[in-house]
Amino acid sequence: MGIIGNLQFDWIINLLRGKEKKNPQKSKLFLVLSLHRSGSSATAGVLHHLGVHMGDNLLDADYSNPKGHFENLDFLKINEKILASVGAKWSAPPLRETIISSNFSKCEIRSFLLNQKKPIWGLKDPRTVLTFDIWKSHLEDIADVTYVFVWRSLEESAQSLANRHKYDLIAAREILAAYFENLMYFREKLEKENRDIIDVQFNNLLDRPEDFIKEINLRINQPSDHNLDVIKKFLDKRLKHF
Repeated sequence: MGIIGNLQFDWIINLLRGKEKKNPQKSKLFLVLSLHRSGSSATAGVLHHLGVHMGDNLLDADYSNPKGHFENLDFLKINEKILASVGAKWSAPPLRETIISSNFSKCEIRSFLLNQKKPIWGLKDPRTVLTFDIWKSHLEDIADVTYVFVWRSLEESAQSLANRHKYDLIAAREILAAYFENLMYFREKLEKENRDIIDVQFNNLLDRPEDFIKEINLRINQPSDHNLDVIKKFLDKRLKHF
């Protein structure tokens, strides 16, 4: 490469470095990871009431979640597509090795994230526990991620799922066992990677929401008790299924 070529190359590199310096800080993302029927809607609702943008196109409330799911429908649909790409669905969970082999379009994932991201935002869909290997690198590239793990006993979640879908309890337990195994695996993996993690026990959230609220407010520079009264009204033990 001649002198002119070297100068042009250096100019391009410096231009790119200048653009990197001008790039805004990463957005702040709260990703909820959970089993179905484990309290993830209540958790996502708390995030919403603390000012975390959970999406513009949300799954409607229904009899099982009368106060809302706070679940981004476009995110849900992509998760369903990822599962379908390997011949699976939410009620027939694939092995992690199978999901990893998926050739689902990275461009579709990136386009979705770029269109959805806000300065402070959140995503929630229990299917993500099955598809997380596909999402992980893209999420961490575009955002500063706090992983919110929602915990409820497998037996309680299975009973709630069986009640909602009129499933046999054994069948419901078998479905959610795959979710629970992945949830445990990713919790350990992310801790080893020193990622930012918040653990939420569903029953504790209902009894004492102050602890979780404080953790979220701390991460988005709000007073520790911001909107506590609003959230206490939102959380309703009477709506707990099983």
